[in-house]
Amino acid sequence: MKIKLLLLIIVVVLLGVSSCVKDINLDQVDNFSAEPKYIASLVYFKVPAIGFLDSSNNELSTAIVDETRLTVIEEEIFQKYLIEASLDFEIRNPFNRSIRVELQFLDDSNNVTYLMNTIIVPANTNKFVHKEVISIGSNPQFLNSRKVRASLQLVTTSGSAIDANDLNEFEFKSAGTFTFKI
Repeated sequence: MKIKLLLLIIVVVLLGVSSCVKDINLDQVDNFSAEPKYIASLVYFKVPAIGFLDSSNNELSTAIVDETRLTVIEEEIFQKYLIEASLDFEIRNPFNRSIRVELQFLDDSNNVTYLMNTIIVPANTNKFVHKEVISIGSNPQFLNSRKVRASLQLVTTSGSAIDANDLNEFEFKSAGTFTFKI
């Protein structure tokens, strides 16, 4: 009985010792790369119905334009390591009119560094979602962006006139997921 127990202990010890031994390849460290992501809010605004009307309550024939500073892109880590910016938009258009949204990324001299595709938000849309992915390798000038200009304009071929007494608001939310290669 003692011999069987001794043999069992020897076998267990040998299996335990031999299964834990493995060569370590330290050369793998040279090939390591991390791709962390950073999420930031970009632009948020609301426009009430009256914002689409002039002082005589007639619909604006020109665009509503707003600019926002983008200080985050100035940071050194963005300038050195950013490889992709994925921009997510969520828009609510409660009005009976489609709305054209155009976004331009600008440098300090107001030169366009990136022009997004025009977004048409259909009338009476509670949650319109759009995504734009910017590859820095294909668009290196994006790194010179210091502000974003958003312009909204009513699409004249759709819906009925905006009512000045309408309490609804057009709502625009955006966030960026920035991917780095370090």
